[in-house]
Amino acid sequence: MLRELALKGVYKSDEDNILEDFYIPALTVARSYDRAVGFFSAATLSYAAQAIATFVRHEGRMRLILGAFADAGDIEAVSKGLEVRELSERIGKEFLKEVDRVADALFRDRFETLAWLVAKGRLDVKIALRPKGMYHDKIGIISDANGDSVVFSGSANESLHALLPTHNYESIDVFPSWRAELETYHRPHRESFERLWANRSRNTAVLDVPTAIRERLLAVGERLVAPPDPDRELAIVRRIASQESLEGLGQGPRVPSTIAGVPFNIRDHQREALRAWQLTGDYQGILDLATGAGKTITAAYAIAQMAKAITGLTVIIAVPYQNLADQWCDNLALFNIRPLRCYVSKAAWLAELQSLILDIELGVAPFTAIVVVNRTLKTPEFQQLIARVPGRQLLWIGDECHHHGSDTFKDALPSQARYRLGLSATPQHYLDSDRNARLEAYYGKVVFTYSLAQAIHDDVLTPYEYFPHLVELTATEADEFVALSVEIGRMMAREGAGEPSLGLKALMMKRSRVIASARNKIPALRNVLRDQPAEAHTLFYCGDGQVDADDDDDARDDADPEFSGRQIEVVSQHLDELGWTLSRFTSREPRKERDHILANFRIGLVDAMVAIKCLDEGIDVPACRTAYILASSRDPRQFIQRRGRILRRSPGKDVATIHDFVVVLPEGTGDSEGYARKLIASELRRVAEFAGLSRNRTYAYQILRPILLAYGLEHAL
Repeated sequence: MLRELALKGVYKSDEDNILEDFYIPALTVARSYDRAVGFFSAATLSYAAQAIATFVRHEGRMRLILGAFADAGDIEAVSKGLEVRELSERIGKEFLKEVDRVADALFRDRFETLAWLVAKGRLDVKIALRPKGMYHDKIGIISDANGDSVVFSGSANESLHALLPTHNYESIDVFPSWRAELETYHRPHRESFERLWANRSRNTAVLDVPTAIRERLLAVGERLVAPPDPDRELAIVRRIASQESLEGLGQGPRVPSTIAGVPFNIRDHQREALRAWQLTGDYQGILDLATGAGKTITAAYAIAQMAKAITGLTVIIAVPYQNLADQWCDNLALFNIRPLRCYVSKAAWLAELQSLILDIELGVAPFTAIVVVNRTLKTPEFQQLIARVPGRQLLWIGDECHHHGSDTFKDALPSQARYRLGLSATPQHYLDSDRNARLEAYYGKVVFTYSLAQAIHDDVLTPYEYFPHLVELTATEADEFVALSVEIGRMMAREGAGEPSLGLKALMMKRSRVIASARNKIPALRNVLRDQPAEAHTLFYCGDGQVDADDDDDARDDADPEFSGRQIEVVSQHLDELGWTLSRFTSREPRKERDHILANFRIGLVDAMVAIKCLDEGIDVPACRTAYILASSRDPRQFIQRRGRILRRSPGKDVATIHDFVVVLPEGTGDSEGYARKLIASELRRVAEFAGLSRNRTYAYQILRPILLAYGLEHAL
């Protein structure tokens, strides 16, 4: 209750925090609040509404009197009941004009709190008019449930700067009702307010709130979905109060002068890409940048520049995986951008996102950044909140944006976003034209391409050497491959063109696993590694299938019972036998453990990472010098992304090395149907891509020449 508060007799803003020391404590225990603040302006309205969000939590009522300019003719007309409607309409228009011209966050928050009280029937507003000037009293009466009250009077600077704690000078005198010696101070103020409210004050006329004002307050109040939050008002005040000192420290997005101790300058291809996005796509489009060419830094630079020009810019960055999301956050921090991380657990981000969205709607947030993983992006909670971000200030960035061509994202991408930037090294799907059309319909066309060949030529990426190794399927695997191919051919003939059925997709996936998990890849790998010492910064890309024990009569004599299991397990076992230190990097490892694995790999505490898919997109492992590709899909997107992982620049890394295990059918198998030729032709698409830009491009041809000649495929390489 009020008596329990340690109230001072005088508060001055140069010595006291009046909001936190007086208004908030007093209104927290209030049941009624009467306020008169002189002539109307945005400043006085904000002044009157200080801390009333604390008042919302109780079932009390508020009466507010605002002054308005008038003359003797107005007063006389009102006293006779004449022209009241016309005068009220004029005052209402002036009021709304004043409200609309102020975009200040603190004013908007307090105005919405007043509107909430009006909508709930707990605030009455009247307009006081005086001849030859204006009503100019500034008093407040706060009463609690015990019948005690405090009267305070004082003034604040009535310019627009009074809205800001950094500029506002305020002084109030406080008179508690339970102190008898102050009766002559607080009683006149209470009686004066009651006379005024009842329209019995001499030379003053009081109008009910004009219709225009009431309708605006009701409209705003009814739109609010949650009660005003006093902590929010306090946070805004503190943010504004610290703004002047923070400006000197360069708060908000900014382009760094150095990164990792090296002077930072955006590269020519990055600048050209952003110029194309701006001029060709009108801030919409896809940047097709080779993996490792700096997509994240390019986007962060764009964010920093746009934040200077667009007040209240909101940027939302959607990425496929958590590790990639963390990597984005690390890179954004270089540009002084610290986004809200909308992934891991809903409990970790939902409440903060709700608060941020409200800040954005009220114009509180000068800049907002959010990083979300695709799985979270599609949730109803996230969708409902981002739908409220005004499109004119929304920059949407899709990293590895080719994922968003999927039909599952058709309604998940914010349609209101004015600015849209897609990032991918492989934006086009090699088989699915519908997917490509959906991607272009949202992001726009590819407005800039920077190829891997250009990146190597410009020393953006590391040159590399490529070593293919031929691996034959066993007889059992070959029979299974041919049988699956026959069944796939029949189903494709029945289904015709268009999206393959689930059954057909399952068969194609099963056949791919036969290739990816070919048993003879293991001895081939062991043969390559036999005479080599363990080498730090090496990657082994495995499939997710099984390496099965072979029961053929011609199976290897040295086969042992441990030569079976998941390919990643078998590879790990053999590396361990050869004296390598290693870590697995798959979706089975917890997120924190994967972070630890990446850190150990970067500094060389482990020689190798044995991975399945998780390193296909976005994860930076620039220290990697050598890669062994034991499994690869037919989708160019996968093997292009994997090559990009290996070619990133790193100190002391002059050349990278790629070993690729190329599968063929045993001689004579499937020849009648042409499956042997089809298999090597499909493998050659990857080989040709890798060999074409390598430093030793003729080596691949020499190794594969017998196969190429046998099947008439010399032209393919």
